[in-house]
Amino acid sequence: MRDARALLADGITEEALELVGRLLGTAGGQPGFLTAGEMRNMHGGDSQFTVLQSDPDGLTLVLGLFSAREETPVHDHGSWGVACVVRGIDRYRHWELDGARPLRLLYERELTPGSFVTWLDPPLDIHSQQGVGEPALELILFGKNVMTLPRHYYDAKTGGVRTALPQ
Repeated sequence: MRDARALLADGITEEALELVGRLLGTAGGQPGFLTAGEMRNMHGGDSQFTVLQSDPDGLTLVLGLFSAREETPVHDHGSWGVACVVRGIDRYRHWELDGARPLRLLYERELTPGSFVTWLDPPLDIHSQQGVGEPALELILFGKNVMTLPRHYYDAKTGGVRTALPQ
């Protein structure tokens, strides 16, 4: 967390988040960095998470396990973030609000160990994820404690939006 703070000291920019992504890739590959912890279900589905550290200013490091059985709902977090795959393959889809349609898929990537995605603050934080073939394990750093913030869950087909606290 100290190293991430140093990389972000001059502000939250795409370049700074890229550096944090590389840092997470290096840290996640170190033997003993990740320890077994109690995982809780997230997004009302089969994916799971545990908070590794959350600082008083909100900087929060999460370990996520994304199911291969189902994609997470399209959602946001209300914060910038960096997600780096530690094990497995993650199908990451990044979405944007679109006036002509409820949502538009901006891009889709398959992330492998050491690869990462970054996003800036809302509304640039809308995404969905799914493990490919097996669950994908990821380190995710957020600028805020997203476990205390309401999220928006989007229905890409109907345009419906519901707001809920993390589940």
